[in-house]
Amino acid sequence: MKKDYNIIIIGAGIIGLAIAKNLAEAGQKSVLVIEKEEKFGRGTSSRNSEVIHSGIYYPHNSLKVKYCLKGREMLYDFCE
Repeated sequence: MKKDYNIIIIGAGIIGLAIAKNLAEAGQKSVLVIEKEEKFGRGTSSRNSEVIHSGIYYPHNSLKVKYCLKGREMLYDFCE
């Protein structure tokens, strides 16, 4: 049986599933999510430390600190 899809998402991690969810909510009905693992979220997404980094462990004024602080700000804005 042949199936045609408008969109194919490779990876059922947090990003792939978030994209699929948004597409479904936007009315896109022919989306296929392909995952190599037995269950969703078992690849890179399962390695997430679940920590919002503040940059305190990195050299003062380093690029890493800059992006930690920017990412934290963006995440809090998104959550609001």
